[in-house]
Amino acid sequence: MEPICQLKDIYKILYNFEKEFSEKNGITINEGMLLCCLKDGKPRAATELCDFVGLSNSRVSRVINTVEAKGYIMREMGIKDKRQMIFTLTEQGKQKTKEMQMQGMDLSALAQQISKILG
Repeated sequence: MEPICQLKDIYKILYNFEKEFSEKNGITINEGMLLCCLKDGKPRAATELCDFVGLSNSRVSRVINTVEAKGYIMREMGIKDKRQMIFTLTEQGKQKTKEMQMQGMDLSALAQQISKILG
C-alpha cells in the first residue's frame, strides 16, 4: 500500500478515536490534553501548555478560552511578570480529569489498528 494511503487510514483511525473521546467526555482531545497537563496541581504558563499539547500558540489560546468558558481552568496574572498568564484547574476541572480517568482509553486497541495498517 502507498505510504500516503496508509497515512490516510491512520488519520481516519485517529479521527474516529478523537470523535469517540469527545462523545464520551464532552470535551475535545485537545481540551483533555490541556487538562491533563494541569492535573498535577502545578500552575502553568501558556507556553508550557503549548509545549505539552504540541499545538501552536494561537490554537492553544483558543483551547484555553474554551476550557476556561466551561469552568475547568482559572487564569491569573503571573507574580513576577504581570504580562504572563498562569493557569490552574478549578474544582470542576479536577472533577473532569477524574471522570476522564474513570472512562479510560483503550490505547492498545488504537495501537493494534495502526500496526495492522503498517503491516
